[in-house]
Amino acid sequence: MRDFAVTAIYLQKTVHEGLWSRRIALFFVQLLILTVVLHRFGMLATPAALNLFGVSLAGLLLAILVAVFGLVRIWFGGQAGAKEAFAGIAIALIGLAAPAYFLANFFLLPHLNDVETTPREPMQFTALLAQRPADANPIVEPDLEAAAEQEKAYPDIRSMELERSSTEVFDMVHEAVKRMGWTIVASEPPGESGPGRIEATDQTLVMGFTDDVLVRVRGDDSRAFIDLRSVSRYGRHDLGANADRIRAFFEEIKATLEKGEKTGLEQAEPKKPKPTVERKLKKPKKKRRVRRNRRSTAPQPQQQAPFARLGRQRPLNPF
Repeated sequence: MRDFAVTAIYLQKTVHEGLWSRRIALFFVQLLILTVVLHRFGMLATPAALNLFGVSLAGLLLAILVAVFGLVRIWFGGQAGAKEAFAGIAIALIGLAAPAYFLANFFLLPHLNDVETTPREPMQFTALLAQRPADANPIVEPDLEAAAEQEKAYPDIRSMELERSSTEVFDMVHEAVKRMGWTIVASEPPGESGPGRIEATDQTLVMGFTDDVLVRVRGDDSRAFIDLRSVSRYGRHDLGANADRIRAFFEEIKATLEKGEKTGLEQAEPKKPKPTVERKLKKPKKKRRVRRNRRSTAPQPQQQAPFARLGRQRPLNPF
């Protein structure tokens, strides 16, 4: 009789939660990237971008929950599919890396979307009021509670004082606004009508959210003060963006002062002529006579040739 070898094949079940977790994570990471790109280049409105941004974050969290549920089943049942589950968690964490940084600011910083150097004496926008969208946050005067909260969270946000005339400082501020890349909407130099004002808009680096900025220059011929107000158009929390914008602007002004760059007004001033220095006429120096050495310089008598002497003698008479 022949011996037959019997081979036992063990079929291991696969948990499909890991595969679905990876698919969900990939989909919402792509949606998050697409939302940022479309909004950054102005092809997507801000309210729609905020909604898609929230949906993407919720989808990434869902992918992590599905992967964890699959790993629990694998732990107790011994099924396959752990590789896909860990891949889904890794992809979701990559998509949540950048939002996690801003999420820390959401809990650590106060819930403000309007920051200025003089919160107890708020500055008023004029030209930008007509350009703000209808669904944007209304610009309101901060109350005393919000002012106290800002002063506690951002004690360094206050007016900058310079020992220069208000006209020179306004010219310096105008040039700094251009270097910062802000879009100037209105510009009024200081004069009889009041302090100098610049209203501009700025966009955040990543998402491209548009915020409104007001710069004011007040003072006299010897001293000037620079004040800023930065307001977010959307969102109840600016995540510290407005305070960072004011700090960056003041750092630009400090860098200009340290470099010693002249403002446009200073460059336009005529140069003062240099004082002429009278040249004193020098008295001519008397030339000293050079004493010659007689021994070396006296002309020596020339020696006559012997044939010349003979020529001078009279001829002899042969007779």
